[in-house]
Amino acid sequence: MDKSMLRSRLFYYLLLLSLLTLTAIFIFSTRSNERGSGKETAQSTSPASGRPDQISILIENSYLPYIRQIAARYEEQYGIKVDIRSTDINSLHDQIEDSILRGGTDLDIILVDTVWTTGFARSGLLEPLRNYVTGSVIDKLVPIAYNQRVISNDLYALPDLYAFPVIMEEKFLYYNESMLRSAGIYAPPATWEELKDMAKYIQDKGLAKYGLIWSWKPGEGLITDYTLLANALGVQAKDANGRWVFNEGGGVQALEFMVNTLRSSGLSDPASLTAGDMSAIETFAEGKTPFLISWAYADPILSRKPGFKMALVPGFQGYQRSSTVTGGGALGITRTSRHKDWAWKFIDLTISMRNEVSAKDQIGGLSVWNEQIDQFENEEKYLNRNLMTEQFEYAINRPSMSSYVEWSGVLQDAITSALICRKTARQALDEAKAEIEKQGIK
Repeated sequence: MDKSMLRSRLFYYLLLLSLLTLTAIFIFSTRSNERGSGKETAQSTSPASGRPDQISILIENSYLPYIRQIAARYEEQYGIKVDIRSTDINSLHDQIEDSILRGGTDLDIILVDTVWTTGFARSGLLEPLRNYVTGSVIDKLVPIAYNQRVISNDLYALPDLYAFPVIMEEKFLYYNESMLRSAGIYAPPATWEELKDMAKYIQDKGLAKYGLIWSWKPGEGLITDYTLLANALGVQAKDANGRWVFNEGGGVQALEFMVNTLRSSGLSDPASLTAGDMSAIETFAEGKTPFLISWAYADPILSRKPGFKMALVPGFQGYQRSSTVTGGGALGITRTSRHKDWAWKFIDLTISMRNEVSAKDQIGGLSVWNEQIDQFENEEKYLNRNLMTEQFEYAINRPSMSSYVEWSGVLQDAITSALICRKTARQALDEAKAEIEKQGIK
């Protein structure tokens, strides 16, 4: 064979090899870009670590029924066991930190409370979800549910989503309609002043020993109730210039109101000081107390019992009509997870199964999906639908900051010291502000 023919054949083989390579690259690129092709849910990349035998999730107790249903589908679809661990909300934050920051963990997914997102993201506990969540999914989310989980960072031009929202929460007034009617009262109170008068009237008739049960066990429940009361009196934790003002004006009045309901008026059950969210709901459900302030997830629990109703949280005379505080949970992938793609597949099922397994029905609260909010407002089976959406008009967020848990801890101690009469409300809040500034919390 002469050299010219050899060169021709070599050229032909090289050309053929190049064409085959380009074809393979094209097919691979097409498949890799399926996530941006208009499909609603994200498509995860091939798991680098292979298919695990199990993924692990840590959540709050009230999410158990919902997460178990998603887990059953996940195990059926992927053949991977889901290890579900749960605890009460007051213990969840510390359990997450203890598991991840102090010695490593096998946790893949954690429930992230609204106010923990910033701190968890900036301390490196959470994996950003930019590679998983598409624009078509984001467009379907209620903006407030999405925005509460988006954190700016120093590495990327656009903020990142760090946890995928499951449910939106807010607090309501619950009342024992049967007890009120026994006292000749046929409507819930519109103001805190009316609530106090009603409770006193019911007590005088011997129908109840106390008028109100709260969840004031040292924990986040103290902060949420103090926040909604301070907001009802026109005060937020910070002013427009970012200065802490909770120890001024309405902030002091709010704590004084809390103290007086326990110590002077006999309105609040002293058991509130040791009650968590669920134990307060259970005590109220026994039918011995006319009023309860609690989250939306109390609604499906109490609606199974006759005679209990939901209403707007009262306002104070001369101020806005109502006041509440927001909350809600989201699912985040831990930065330490060895199975991030498989963890996302679990979260992805909460998206694709949202109409089949409804978080709002399983947990309570409001959906994070625009389409379900529209359906919710038109479905007759949801008796409180209009009230729940109206309550959001009077909602306030707790402060969003990296050091939220530290800030909350200082304020919890201050509120507790006033409730047990170790300090006056003003003294407790003044000292709390001084300590927060000393720690450099902003």
